[in-house]
Order: sequence, then structure tokens, then C-alpha cells
Amino acid sequence: METKTPDHPRILLVDFDDARRETRVRLLESRGYEVTLRNDYIASEALDHEGAFDLMILALHREDLKRNVDYTNRVQRAKPDLPILLLTDAGVYAPKGTLSKSIETDGYAALLTSIAEMFDASSHIRELEASVRDPEAA
Repeated sequence: METKTPDHPRILLVDFDDARRETRVRLLESRGYEVTLRNDYIASEALDHEGAFDLMILALHREDLKRNVDYTNRVQRAKPDLPILLLTDAGVYAPKGTLSKSIETDGYAALLTSIAEMFDASSHIRELEASVRDPEAA
């Protein structure tokens, strides 16, 4: 059965990019989202609080890509019902195998497409291929 997202979705934003972080927070809050910010995945993972949110957004940066991706894999295994969006300069992504589940099962389609349009000017969300997510798996 499809569930509805809450009226004021709680979003965990994990982003260490000082230049963009506050802009992203302001954009999300201006749309009525409740945003909790973590400067990096290490701080977020130490708190083990991802399950308290309706959506996790992780800004991926090349400097620490592998470790950030490993973090999303751990969150995905521990909290399989938590929708995750990955922000890059090339667009908005979802971890491979989670997009259809998040949109079709959890009823989060409007939330996810709204976030994608806000950050990418497009509602299109691509899945991050396994070879990109884990170079050793290729």
C-alpha cells in the first residue's frame, strides 16, 4: 500500500561544500522542508540517525567519492525504506535499485521529483550505475 509523505518532510542534507551548502539549505527550507545539515558523512554516520528522516540527500564530491558511496551503501542496507538522492554537478541520482522502490512503494514520487527540479532544473532522476558506485565491482 502506498504511503504519503508528511506535510513537512524532514530532510537530512549531508554536504561538506561550504560554497553551496547554505544555498541548498535555503532552497529546501523555502519550499517548506525541515532540513538537518551534516557537514560530512562521518558526522552523520556517527549519530546513526538517518532513519529519523523522510529523505537523505548526499552531495557527492570527487575528493571523497568512494567513501561517500560506501556510506550510502551502509545506510541503504540498514534503512532500506529511506529514499536517498545523490547530488552531483552532472545531475541528481539515486543509488542503483532504490529509485523505483522509493517512488512506487513509498509514495515519495512528488517529493523526489520536486527536489530534482529544484537542484537540477529537471524532474529526471537517474540511477547511479554500480560500476560508478563501486569501482571494484566492475
